[in-house]
Amino acid sequence: MNPEVQNIVAAGKLPAADGEKLSKLEPGTFVLHKSWGVGKIAEWDLLGDRMLIDFEGKPGHPLKLTFAISSLEIISTDHILARRLGDLDALKEMSAKDAPALVELALKSSGNTLHLDDLEKLIKGRIVSEADYKKWWEAAKRALKTHRHVVVPAKRSEKLVLRDQAENAGTQMVKSFLAARDLKTKLATLASIQKDIDLFSDPKTELIPVFQDISDSARKSVKLNLKECLQLLLARDELIENLTATAPMGSMKISDLICETKEVLADSIKGLSASLLGRIYRAFPEAFPNRVWVPEILHHLTKTGGRAVAEIATVLDANDELDVLAEALKKSLRNRMLSADLLIWMARERKGLAESVFDIDLGHAILGVIESDHMEGGPKRTGRLQDLLSDDKTLLGEMVAEAEDEDVRLLAKRLINGSLFDELTRRSLMARIIKVRPEMEAMMDENAGAHKDDSLIVSWESLEKKKLELEDLVNVKIPDNKKEIQIARDEGDLRENGGYKAARDQQSVLMRMQGKMERELRNARGTDFANVPTDKVGIGTIVEVEDIPSGEKETFTILGAWDGDLDKNIISYLSESAKALIGKAVGEELELSTDSQHVTRKVKVTAIRAFNP
Repeated sequence: MNPEVQNIVAAGKLPAADGEKLSKLEPGTFVLHKSWGVGKIAEWDLLGDRMLIDFEGKPGHPLKLTFAISSLEIISTDHILARRLGDLDALKEMSAKDAPALVELALKSSGNTLHLDDLEKLIKGRIVSEADYKKWWEAAKRALKTHRHVVVPAKRSEKLVLRDQAENAGTQMVKSFLAARDLKTKLATLASIQKDIDLFSDPKTELIPVFQDISDSARKSVKLNLKECLQLLLARDELIENLTATAPMGSMKISDLICETKEVLADSIKGLSASLLGRIYRAFPEAFPNRVWVPEILHHLTKTGGRAVAEIATVLDANDELDVLAEALKKSLRNRMLSADLLIWMARERKGLAESVFDIDLGHAILGVIESDHMEGGPKRTGRLQDLLSDDKTLLGEMVAEAEDEDVRLLAKRLINGSLFDELTRRSLMARIIKVRPEMEAMMDENAGAHKDDSLIVSWESLEKKKLELEDLVNVKIPDNKKEIQIARDEGDLRENGGYKAARDQQSVLMRMQGKMERELRNARGTDFANVPTDKVGIGTIVEVEDIPSGEKETFTILGAWDGDLDKNIISYLSESAKALIGKAVGEELELSTDSQHVTRKVKVTAIRAFNP
């Protein structure tokens, strides 16, 4: 113990344990504080019960002795933070001349592992300027490629690692793999092994423990981490193929895993690369022998993403099962069970693997998926489908070339009368149909005008609400009413049974409501009121009017048939007030009805703007 400290302890001013700690905090010692960072103890003032510390950016900062003892961590003079405080110029020179050495210093100061964010905190702004750091780090990464003992992670969430240089690099990677506790770390380490396979003198032998561990890990983790297990087995198989090696006897095969997890496999492999998906689907015949694999793989057609569709079709084609694929696609088209990815693949493969099922039904299916997506709040998943119809100049023409007139009319009606595309795009799409089927031009001119009078313009939100109301009516209220009728019937004499009569009357009401809702939905045309003109009042505009006698102002929002909300001054375009307003320009005057019957008031339109949902 320091003699001066010993005197304080002897006088009872400091416990002996604290005296031991204080003796280590003598002037010249580098320390670390949670809040103030790195510092160097400048001097003691034991009689004044304090010490002075030169913190980075805060020199001469006093701390009470007891607080210093409990809050300061001693760091060595070789620590990057100590050197940053004591010899910053040397570190700056190191960053410019030997970036890998600076990274190694940071790693050694941090227990040989370090997240990239933490490395940035150590260097950026102090040793390397903020403006130059990104460029510096890119150069440092390139230089570190020749330093095999420093592992630079592929992802920012993973850690930099400093290996023991005395040990063979291949042996180190095997140890790192076996020590990894989670599958993601194992995958990252296996990727490093694949990349640096030249560091192994006998990889077929040296990697046997890795291959065995992969099999064991997959068996243990398959229920909780199926996707990572698949990736691990696939990466192992690829490495084995490249080495022309053999997996240890009894190793788990990818086909075993597929068979074990068939119920959840489709959901688990979404997002995998096309190459990995191809390897999975090529293992199906082995996983499910005697053609059992065919229905299993077809099940994935409507469950997985776009990359999977092409790989599944390729496997079916390679095994002479295209007729089964065609039948499955036809059935899915009829039942409207196709995903956007599958529809896009069918369109693009119309002269290839999907040629036998390419017809106008595909067009209806595409529009159906887009319409459904709009009803769920706007195009979230089907933007590529809309782009497909717009960008593929020959697609529509090829769809309608051999189709029946009525089918072409129906498809053209859906294009013209829907709100899925802007006016310019609709005209362009129709022109492609008319180019192949000229007889459609006159029919569409007639139909366009007729449809305007019958269709209901509604917001996507109100359309979805109406559909939910119908669903509740059909699936809840009507069945409940049927139960009430049966209960009343069981009570006896129906002529004197008031409950039975009331239930039957209610049944009539519910059935009329169902018919009315279904007709409304058939005639409804959803819209988001985007891009509406504002030169005149119209559907999807907000109009401000001024009462001519009083000068009082009022604002109306004119929306769809089912969007009225008097509390918010939202009115349906079918209301009398909206009908009076629609078509008026700023400055025009009109008569608006009031709450009193047959009484109107004179107003002037003062402003028109677009509704922005």
